[in-house]
Amino acid sequence: MSKPKGLYVHIPYCVKKCPYCDFYSVVDRTGAEDYVAAVLEEFKQYNENFDTVFIGGGTPTSIGDGLVRLCDALPKAEEFTVEANPGTVSRELLTALKRAGVNRLSLGVQSFNDGELRALGRIHTAAQAEEAFLAAREAGFENISIDLMLSTPRQTLESVRKTLEKARELVPDHVSAYSLIVEENTPFYGAELPLPDEDEEREIYYLTRDFLEDMGLGQYEISNFARPGYECRHNIKYWTLAPYVGIGAAAHSYYGGRRSCNSPDIAAYIRGEGRGATSETVTAEERLREKFWLGLRMTQGVPYGGEFPETVEKLVGQGLLELSGGNLRLTRRGTDLANLVFMEFV
Repeated sequence: MSKPKGLYVHIPYCVKKCPYCDFYSVVDRTGAEDYVAAVLEEFKQYNENFDTVFIGGGTPTSIGDGLVRLCDALPKAEEFTVEANPGTVSRELLTALKRAGVNRLSLGVQSFNDGELRALGRIHTAAQAEEAFLAAREAGFENISIDLMLSTPRQTLESVRKTLEKARELVPDHVSAYSLIVEENTPFYGAELPLPDEDEEREIYYLTRDFLEDMGLGQYEISNFARPGYECRHNIKYWTLAPYVGIGAAAHSYYGGRRSCNSPDIAAYIRGEGRGATSETVTAEERLREKFWLGLRMTQGVPYGGEFPETVEKLVGQGLLELSGGNLRLTRRGTDLANLVFMEFV
């Protein structure tokens, strides 16, 4: 059997489409059972050993029992994650998922401030987020991650601090803290949004980073923090160019030296069409560049063997990169200007 790979499953259903989201999803869940059947049919083509499974969306928990049946049928991986919206879970569903082999929950909290949640178009309240977390613990989940969103409309340093204090009370094992990016083709794009300015955004990031590290959650990637041993093994595959298979409408794969993507069309997918709709071989040059602009997201950096000497010399001279223990990694200043660093390798 070949080296273990990651399996990603895309569930493109939501109760409500958030105004900042540009992931492929729909609110009409008619046909979700047929979709689950199509996912399992696509899965049959892979005779592989998967050590991580990640079910994302969309909102996987919005399809309830269908999600449980899907998890039951998939391999019982060492790390099996399901994304969950606090407004779509119950103790019964969480218990059923745990029994089906799910051992890691990624809870889309975003904020413990009701005003911020309303501004983001979320369907849950801060109280529901707390209840969902506690219910997951009661259901037996010993590995719970919460997502937080930074630099959102009307967010302040004080409101972020209060969200982090509530997170500290709950004691999550992992926190993903991503800054809001206003994407084209979303309702937020072009809207007059009361967002923090650039200086406030950096202060919010520093506060979050320092607070989480004080909680014992070490930063292992620009936006991800975990207790030792609770880093997300599946996501690390993306940043380190390990192979993974994506199944479901709009799912991406990096497998067999190729990148591919299924068509973002649920009806076509259910008919068995659109699998691998786009596919291309990754050249050695592309893989080398990806090694840097993806791998430098990790705080440990990437092993450095003298590649791109002029670019690296320039970035080291600017104080954006540093060599440490044979690895090239971002400095604190480099983390602030990470996108500029990454563009040098794209």
